Amino acid sequence: MPNEPRKSKLITQSVTGICELVGFSAPTLGGGHGWLQGQYGLMADQVISARLLLPSGELVTVSEKTYPDLFWAIRGAGHNFGLVMEWEYRVYDDNAPLWSYEIFIYSGDKLEALYEEANRLLRDQPAELVHWGYIIKVAEVDPGHPVLWFGIIYNGSPEIATRYAKPFHDIGPLSVQTGQGSLHDLAVVTFQDADGPGCAYGMTSLRYPTGLKSYNVTAVRQVYNEIDSTFRKVPEIAGSFFLLEGYSTHAVKAIDAASTAFPHRDDNILVTSYVMYAPDSNIDPIAKELGEKVRKYLLDGSEDPEHLRAYVNYANGDESLQAIYGWETWRLEKLKKLKAQWDPKNTMRYYVPIEQNINWF
Repeated sequence: MPNEPRKSKLITQSVTGICELVGFSAPTLGGGHGWLQGQYGLMADQVISARLLLPSGELVTVSEKTYPDLFWAIRGAGHNFGLVMEWEYRVYDDNAPLWSYEIFIYSGDKLEALYEEANRLLRDQPAELVHWGYIIKVAEVDPGHPVLWFGIIYNGSPEIATRYAKPFHDIGPLSVQTGQGSLHDLAVVTFQDADGPGCAYGMTSLRYPTGLKSYNVTAVRQVYNEIDSTFRKVPEIAGSFFLLEGYSTHAVKAIDAASTAFPHRDDNILVTSYVMYAPDSNIDPIAKELGEKVRKYLLDGSEDPEHLRAYVNYANGDESLQAIYGWETWRLEKLKKLKAQWDPKNTMRYYVPIEQNINWF
């Protein structure tokens, strides 16, 4: 029929976030990690242009050719500059629709062996592979202590996934689950779907992110012990978990770090506590102390303990602007200059604002 829309014969895909609940625009504005970033880069790297509603009410198209400084800023610090009404975004042919995974559950005593092996994997992790871990309470597996949940997730055949997973079998897991599916299935596999624990409504949820180059196994052990001890002392927060995201970074690092406002391209791992509990003012200081402690363990054990690198989309709000927007002096200077130019009244100040002051007039 002449009025019927043309349908592509190709199946396409693009870089999207992990968690189903947060939507598309929000993670893109802060950089946007995803399953496909090793192959194509961050979500922000896929943006060709955006229709941006400025605080003044003006609607502009930002791209490399029009308003290039604003285009730079919205890819990593975008929530400071306006509302995106429309994206022009790169998509790719889906020539490898199959994803294969092996999910391991270990007891806490396997932590050192597990994360030493994860460090070895980091040195040779291909663009198509992600490793993903939790320190989490699973009462039916171990009613007394958190377990180590660890996934090898590969965009390709199970035979290749098994090759990368083989060393993790040798550690001695309590259980192993293998499977295959599509990109859309991964949120369920990793508990990041709309029904997953991190998406529970009505809960207090605190994150304390840290970007790392590698796992300091001693520090990860300290994290585990602190979580184990706190869960037993304060069962109200035993539904919390610790998240270790090991995306591939091949395509992320292939992009000039100065070309976007996203400042953390050198990081290989993104880790964060997710302290979650029913709202309770008596628990708030305990949760805060737990989050701060485990982040300090990891930062102190990192390659650069003086410079926290905190992913803006996970930020708690107590981090310095340098930790979130970059320690290079020019980055924050450029953002502040653009903020003064395009939002002099600091209208866009709700979340981790570049400028803290409020100027109404």
